[in-house]
Amino acid sequence: METANIETTEQSVTNYSIQDYMSIGYLFLLVLGVANQAIFYGLLGVNIFEYTSVLDVLLSPLAVISSHWLMPVVLAVLIPLMIGYFKLLNWYYTKLSKKEKYQSGKKKEKIDKILKSFNRKHAVIPFILLMLICMFLGFGLGGGFKRKEKLESQDYQYTHQIVYEDGEAKEVKILGKNSLYVFYATKDNNEVQISPVEGNIKTIKKLPSKDKEE
Repeated sequence: METANIETTEQSVTNYSIQDYMSIGYLFLLVLGVANQAIFYGLLGVNIFEYTSVLDVLLSPLAVISSHWLMPVVLAVLIPLMIGYFKLLNWYYTKLSKKEKYQSGKKKEKIDKILKSFNRKHAVIPFILLMLICMFLGFGLGGGFKRKEKLESQDYQYTHQIVYEDGEAKEVKILGKNSLYVFYATKDNNEVQISPVEGNIKTIKKLPSKDKEE
């Protein structure tokens, strides 16, 4: 009776619906998105939480993924490759297990253990999660250090023109933006400039690219 109760409990824990997995996945991406933003802006000397709305936090995973063309490309390529790799390994060890020398003894136990790990439901998910962690944190660190270096050395081009409500126009290098603020750099200033959008900025116009820009 007790064993049956334990099995029922284990089944109830593992049998999540698609909606449950989507909710858990979104929360996971939300944490990674916030961590990415905190690392990126932190390296630039900005506490992003002082300039972030609830909406910006909720949309942070999408903002990170869409911030660089390489991120969605890597996700679209690596996730199917990882799933295919797991299926290939499962096929290989299944074929290997049918050979005579793997029918008994320690070799059989080893193969059975490997196959059990591959056949476990959602066995590939931990590896996908690890990949996402590395990507989100890696892009935050890499992007932050690169922008910091360019900011300190003044090695960048103007990318946008900001026109303020009072008519003042300023050419800047946009470092980032959200629903409330624009973060940018100007020549002869190696610190991040921050301007509120509402009631302050009229338009932000992208400037023609002169040379190859990051």
